Amino acid sequence: MDMFEQDNNIYKDYKQDEKPSKKKIVTIVVISVLVLALVAGMAFFGGTLYSANSTVESEMPMVKTVLDALNKYYINDIDWEQFQYAVAEAVAGSVDRFTGLVEMTPTGVKSMSMGITFGYNDYCNYYISEISPVSPAAKAVNVYDNGTSGNVKLKVGDEVVALNGYTIQHLNSASFSQLLSTLGNTVRLDVVRRNADGNVSGYYTYKIDKEMFHSPLAYYLGSDVTGLPSNVGYIRLNEFSDTAPDDFAAAVKEFLADENRPNKLVLDLRGNGGGAVTMCGFIASYFVSQNGTTSGIPMAKYVYNAGGGDKQETCFYTQDTYVSDLTGETIKSVNLYDEVEGFDCVILVNGSSASSSELLTSVLSYYCGVKTVGSNTFGKGVAQISITYEKVQYELYITNGMYYVPSTKNGQTVFETNFHGVGIAPDYEADTTGVYYMNLDPCFLKAAELLTAASGETTPLAA
Repeated sequence: MDMFEQDNNIYKDYKQDEKPSKKKIVTIVVISVLVLALVAGMAFFGGTLYSANSTVESEMPMVKTVLDALNKYYINDIDWEQFQYAVAEAVAGSVDRFTGLVEMTPTGVKSMSMGITFGYNDYCNYYISEISPVSPAAKAVNVYDNGTSGNVKLKVGDEVVALNGYTIQHLNSASFSQLLSTLGNTVRLDVVRRNADGNVSGYYTYKIDKEMFHSPLAYYLGSDVTGLPSNVGYIRLNEFSDTAPDDFAAAVKEFLADENRPNKLVLDLRGNGGGAVTMCGFIASYFVSQNGTTSGIPMAKYVYNAGGGDKQETCFYTQDTYVSDLTGETIKSVNLYDEVEGFDCVILVNGSSASSSELLTSVLSYYCGVKTVGSNTFGKGVAQISITYEKVQYELYITNGMYYVPSTKNGQTVFETNFHGVGIAPDYEADTTGVYYMNLDPCFLKAAELLTAASGETTPLAA
């Protein structure tokens, strides 16, 4: 939940009537930087910012000493236009880690991609942590026989030992990123595949032509890919933004159409840093229902500053419809507990599951009894308001509220729990950091155990 959705397209036109002299610029720079550093360091004192009536000379003598020295010796001229935004960014960023001024990404920017996310372990051995199911990487097959049929596809967990002939084993992350940026539109991947005991089971080479494609923020995989029992489906949700509602709806449709007729689901929120609360409310409606409805069910109480400092309260609710940002059409959810006989779900989380991910986890846990597997979540129980300065292409995010998730007190639903800075402890801990193929992932294994045990089934993991 990285922003509290309010329409705030505000721009206060800045006009510099005169260009300050270079000496004046340096003085302004130094005073601003030092005062800002002092204010940031003191942050809030007695509930208010440090007095604006203080003078550098009378109340901050050390600042005055440093100012004099910089005015005398500083070597470079400073561009005023660049400096004012740098100061503004420093001011916003000093308040908390979720408040800040950022440069807006130009709309319509697209780039060529393989569709692979790389991870690495402590020894800087690089592996494939995610493959977009509609990407060139998902379609790529082994280009050499190597004693196999020659059509072996890439798998999550494959260790990448070379890119375009350059060995990358034990290459530090900065050098690896630099190498990635220099690769052309055709990339050769040399990979090592290991079996359950860690021994090498095969060496493969893939040639991948980069493409521009829509990488879904949510996607479905069946047991033929994941290695999970045939009655268990898998949906990965990467974030709550842009096309997430469209992609999640499409993923659910694939789950319902799976020829194996799965009635259990693993919902993977590992690495999901959050996004818009309205999208979270829509996705929650696929699971939560009360009195025959899936819309209008309270998910969280939000206490916020609407402007002027007075705290106000509102509620976040589930919603069973969403107007697509992609097509403009209205998407309608289906409730999986109503739609699928014997439906059950397990959520995977880790230290990068934050904000809306934590909200969704809390809501599904409270209303549906969904169990969680993995490691403690990030702990972001605040949300931001955004202000867009279109003329200068900057966006300001300000933490303006804190939300409280549901719990039971004296037999009643109350909203008193906030996990900011604490996170959510999973019901079952499992390693989320290692290099694993899907059917060897400890989180997958535990989720499959829980789901099959709950239904009285003993379906083994697929080979």
